[in-house]
Amino acid sequence: MLKENTRDLKLLDCTLRDGGYYTHWDFDDSLVDEYFREINQLPLEYVEIGYRSKRSSSYEGAYYFLPKFLLRDCKEKCNKKLAIILNEKEVKVKDLKALLKPCKGIIALVRIAVDPINLNRAITLSKAIKELGFKVGFNLMYASKWENHSLYNKDLNRINDVADYFYVVDSFGGLYPKDVEEIFTKIQRQITIPIGFHGHDNLELALINSLTAITSGAQIVDSTVMGMGRGAGNLKTELILTILNKQNKLLVNFDALFNLCKSFQHLRVKYNWGTNLPYMISGAFSMPQDTVMSKIKKRFHSLNSIINENVSPKQSAISNLQDFPIFKPNKSYASILVVGGGKSTIKNKKAHQEFLKQNPDIAIVFVSSKNIHVFSNVANYQIHCLLGKEGQRLEKMINLEEFSNKTFIIPPIISSLKSYVPICLKEYTQAIKEVDFESNLEESATALAFQIGFDLKAEKVFLTGYDGYSENIQKEEMELFKENQLIFDHVISKGISLYSITPTQYNIKSKSIYSLL
Repeated sequence: MLKENTRDLKLLDCTLRDGGYYTHWDFDDSLVDEYFREINQLPLEYVEIGYRSKRSSSYEGAYYFLPKFLLRDCKEKCNKKLAIILNEKEVKVKDLKALLKPCKGIIALVRIAVDPINLNRAITLSKAIKELGFKVGFNLMYASKWENHSLYNKDLNRINDVADYFYVVDSFGGLYPKDVEEIFTKIQRQITIPIGFHGHDNLELALINSLTAITSGAQIVDSTVMGMGRGAGNLKTELILTILNKQNKLLVNFDALFNLCKSFQHLRVKYNWGTNLPYMISGAFSMPQDTVMSKIKKRFHSLNSIINENVSPKQSAISNLQDFPIFKPNKSYASILVVGGGKSTIKNKKAHQEFLKQNPDIAIVFVSSKNIHVFSNVANYQIHCLLGKEGQRLEKMINLEEFSNKTFIIPPIISSLKSYVPICLKEYTQAIKEVDFESNLEESATALAFQIGFDLKAEKVFLTGYDGYSENIQKEEMELFKENQLIFDHVISKGISLYSITPTQYNIKSKSIYSLL
């Protein structure tokens, strides 16, 4: 049972802000109208309507910037106290007047998302916000890693004078109930203002952690409709209201709550938020959700390598290079064919085979194993990039008896990614000495493929299987698309001729493979 004093508990719904990570903060006007209409009938203290952000070069929707007209519109339609959030790392004290002046008389609570490493800077920012006449929520992130920052040894009591709420934010969804209890016990020694809790549902513990926070003294708790929120999502508004109604006699209009959930059902089907195994790993090992998903979807890391990276000491590039000889080609190749994973390659299978039959001096570099079967009977020299779980895929796909014309390449820097090399391939595996690209491209399979091309002294590169993406492109796919384009631009700047011989959406020259036959 919850304590009797939880009758005074305040609830904050942040669906439009946290849910915006899935919609780029774009919501249909009709949905927002329905949202406010039903929210007005529910026992919520605050509704956080989005970010208030500075101008940026990337597209984000209305509820990321909250222009003046939208602030006024929200105020007219919602009878709750309105809140916004600022990303502390992007906002300086000098920015506050421009950002917050339009919020006067409309916004009751300004929250700031704070990385513990920026604690002192955030205290200064919080003080300035409070001096502008707003209540302030100090949302301290990454609670499952606070021990790493020696946070409890710092002067947290300084926050009492510059904020109205201190929030424990379980950014990774990695806390367990006992952790919540311990955190509240420690911070209550220094924090005297009301404490809040914002839980993520990576390990499906957002509910029990929120209830534990309440029994441990939390006076305000965050939730979202159907748990809609970044990555694995949040505590469900409908769930906490139902439980508080049952255990704490909180009056809830369940018809309004039902209508509220129903209005978001189509978004639930479209975006399918909620936890999954990668998000569970993110929570269990306190790793950023975006990082884990990027490694899987963009870098094709194996889950084992991601976990090993987090729990094992990082190896240096030198120690890894000692395990494999440095790649030193026996000869140079004036032209190479770089093979991606797009469907255009298999669609034009016979043409590729004939092209290579006519050009036996062209080396093939596989970025992905998806299309290797197209070239299984080709005599050309073949090089396979072994990043992430490519080695696992190759074990299942490649003819292990035909290695005479194949080399397998691992990147030089694998401290954040331990490439899997099957035992049967070890004697055929070599390591690239260095990658001539920006540091953030060290784990790019495309960058590795072109570095192989540089080492082969290639003057002309043909691309196949770099089709691009459909309209419903995901975040990681868009990042990969932009990254590949940067690589192509860099290659062209070095004077290398680059042509796609299959249809592509990349901004590069094209030559139909059929025109080369």
